Amino acid sequence: MINGSRTGLRAPLVSILAALLLASVGLAGGAGDKVLTLSGYQGPHQLPQDQGAAGVWHRLLKLRTTASAIHTTAHPDDEHGGVLTYLGRGMGARTAMLTLNRGEGGANAIGPELFDGLGLIRTEELLLSDRYYGLDDQYFSTVADYGYSKTLEETLQKWGRENVLRDVVRVLRINRPLVIVSRFHNSPRDGHGNHQTSGLASYEVFELAGDPTVFPEQIEQEGLRPWQPLKMYRGGIRADEGENWHVRVDAGRYAPHIGQSYRWFASLGLSFQRSQTSGRMREIVGPYYQHYERMHSRAGGLDKEAGFFDGIDTSLSGIYSLTGETPPEGASLLLEQLQRSVEQTVGAYNVNDPSAVVQGLVNGLALTRKALAAASGTPEAAFLLRIKERQFMDAINAALGLHLRAAGRPQGVVDSPSPWAPPPMMGPVVPGQRFEVKVDFANRGTIPIHPRTIRIEASADWRVANRDSNPTVLGENDVLSHQFTVTVPEGPDHSRPYFYRDSIQESVYQMADAKYIHMPFRSAAAVAVVEYDVLGQAVAIREPVRTLEPNLPYGHEWRELTVLPNVAVNVTPEIRVVPVQRASDPIRVQVELINNDIAGSRGELRLELPSGWKSGPDSIPFSFAQAGERSNHTFTLSLPALERRSYRIEAVATAGGREFRQGYQVIRHRDYETRYLFRNSTLDIRGIDAEIAPDLSVGYVMGVGDQVPAGIEQLGAEVSLLGQTDLASGNLSRFDTIVIGTRAYAVREDLITYNSRLLEYARNGGNLIVLYQTPEFDPNRWAAYPAELPQRSEEVSEEDSPVQILAPDHPVFTQPNRITLADFDHWMEQRGSKFFSEWSDEYVPLLETYDQGQSPQHGGCLTAEYGEGYYSYCAYAFHRQLPYGVEGAYRWYANFLSLGK
Repeated sequence: MINGSRTGLRAPLVSILAALLLASVGLAGGAGDKVLTLSGYQGPHQLPQDQGAAGVWHRLLKLRTTASAIHTTAHPDDEHGGVLTYLGRGMGARTAMLTLNRGEGGANAIGPELFDGLGLIRTEELLLSDRYYGLDDQYFSTVADYGYSKTLEETLQKWGRENVLRDVVRVLRINRPLVIVSRFHNSPRDGHGNHQTSGLASYEVFELAGDPTVFPEQIEQEGLRPWQPLKMYRGGIRADEGENWHVRVDAGRYAPHIGQSYRWFASLGLSFQRSQTSGRMREIVGPYYQHYERMHSRAGGLDKEAGFFDGIDTSLSGIYSLTGETPPEGASLLLEQLQRSVEQTVGAYNVNDPSAVVQGLVNGLALTRKALAAASGTPEAAFLLRIKERQFMDAINAALGLHLRAAGRPQGVVDSPSPWAPPPMMGPVVPGQRFEVKVDFANRGTIPIHPRTIRIEASADWRVANRDSNPTVLGENDVLSHQFTVTVPEGPDHSRPYFYRDSIQESVYQMADAKYIHMPFRSAAAVAVVEYDVLGQAVAIREPVRTLEPNLPYGHEWRELTVLPNVAVNVTPEIRVVPVQRASDPIRVQVELINNDIAGSRGELRLELPSGWKSGPDSIPFSFAQAGERSNHTFTLSLPALERRSYRIEAVATAGGREFRQGYQVIRHRDYETRYLFRNSTLDIRGIDAEIAPDLSVGYVMGVGDQVPAGIEQLGAEVSLLGQTDLASGNLSRFDTIVIGTRAYAVREDLITYNSRLLEYARNGGNLIVLYQTPEFDPNRWAAYPAELPQRSEEVSEEDSPVQILAPDHPVFTQPNRITLADFDHWMEQRGSKFFSEWSDEYVPLLETYDQGQSPQHGGCLTAEYGEGYYSYCAYAFHRQLPYGVEGAYRWYANFLSLGK
């Protein structure tokens, strides 16, 4: 039995959550609302399929049923998107997805961001995919992806079994789905230990979520109620091998209202997860079957079912039959009337005039509210009816073709009537800033509406002037505009993730603001709300305040209003190694200042140093005139001594009587919201014992983006990034060593085109090193000698896996650093990935390692004499070790770089 009184690894979370108000039957749009968070998407990010006549039809389908399902996965991109799209867009079911982690430990095909920065990217990517799937809700647990794991045991050890179960139980009690559909099989066939954990948790929480003695603090302190799903299915069924299945879903069926099959449309959504897919998609025509096995059921079930909801009454009239509650007097009759009203409304749907269904939708909304008023003593029925109330309002907004735009812009801006004039634009705002919000509200339907209030909702300490307007009746295509003046309070939470960890070695996030737990991000800083009457019923529509930013030549993009500190302080890099042999060399610290204050800022920048250290200069004045300005500053450190340990330096900017000790990494990619990864403005200087050949010149062919070149420079070498011109005709012989970066053969066409020049460079005496590559790299075509890199190549995921040096007398282990087994201690995340499986005799395998249960692997690092030079393939994860100052990795890598020198 799992008991919430046991502390587990995240016991402090319980006390944090004591103040959390989760109104599990309250769906009125307040801070505790965590259901229907993605549905009703308004504004610039709405898909064409969710607008106009198609969008109305999608919403009508949802009104007909109380069916609901949650799909459980481990990482973004694990999901069965075609099945989700069929459930939500085809059947009208309320669909949710619980993704255990944010994919922080994966690779990045679109930029240099790794770990937590990559987690923000993959969260945004998944949210964009979710729009295609038609999801109503997206949840995450509190665990982080720590990299590839082969075993369930390792995952449970890192995450804590109780932590995972607590999170999944909480999400079920929040979302209250009828059916759990696990992506994974809950067996070793799932492969990744994270996958196996997702399958295990999906199976076990079926009983746990409904037991009030399990994690009772969720009930007693957080205001949740137990929840018992009715069915649980697992995926990964191999029907073609004769395995038992109960439900078969054809995601390949064509959906006229979206213009593609469900699978094809989902594949388009998946292609936006570019950091993993590189934008690839599969255009699949014809049937596409996926099979699921029923593992739990409290609703019976045939051997072969027509769908996940067989045996469950998902009709509106059957709400009380579904919940098992005693219907209040008159409630059953109201629900029968509601069922008939919805069916009549669906029958009245007209693709040429979607607003023709508004009368029927208003009637249905009125009946829903009457049924809700009668359901005060039946919380489960009330939960379902509040969902219907929200869905009816969403359908009315869509049928009327309502347009709501809340544009944040500088004070005093005047709209130009010229179509060629640039629109008013504004970047992030800062504490104390005053700006305007222009709200445009348009009725594009044929039914007149009467706006009652237009307001801006924000935290209580935000000041909003002209909160209410005096609107009039809006007929077809009428527009109402209203302007607000908003002042950002001093010291609000900046637009930072509500989750954080102090080190990537932590596998469970801490909560900076627990009220957002399990959500993708914090809610919008400010929201425009319009309440209006239509045919006698009150309806509301909401839209986050956004700002318009240039992204030329692709036009302008609407971004959610962001609050940033007045001055940001970035120290690069966060961790810097200094060989103790070079302790007398001056150490230069680079500090970037970013001014976000439109009024400008003026102040002083200084470093806080360990005792006895000195910086030149002691401080640096700075002055900014406008928002968006940046400046870069250099301090030169002199050290009395340097030992093999860490030293902490902090950069502090003082302006306007306040100190600023934080900066951020901007996570900006096309099609996604901009996110900010905040970090303290500190530098960890680590003294290490590492030598490198003197005056070494290194050329680096960057692949998907990594921080290896900075690590090489910290060793004392000179690094040049090689572009297409360099590879095509540059003098490569000027480099002592050339390194081909991670996954470069997957993203650099010029590398493939001019690969022969690199091989010629090695034959003529150069030192060519190829780092970890994916199977796009064909060593039989592009390496010095034949080898095999299979599609499912081996990797060693346990960072503390045993190591044996196979060629101890080889120069890569002897000079300039004597490498021992101790140099493979304290590695981060993994040993390496994408090992050769076979290789010709010319190669010398250098290292043996293996995960538990894996045969010894020799193909992770090989070197060969090639003509007068050297060719090496090393799939060990230097791109993960160097940014985090792993001393042994630096020492070994220095030897590779120095080979032949």
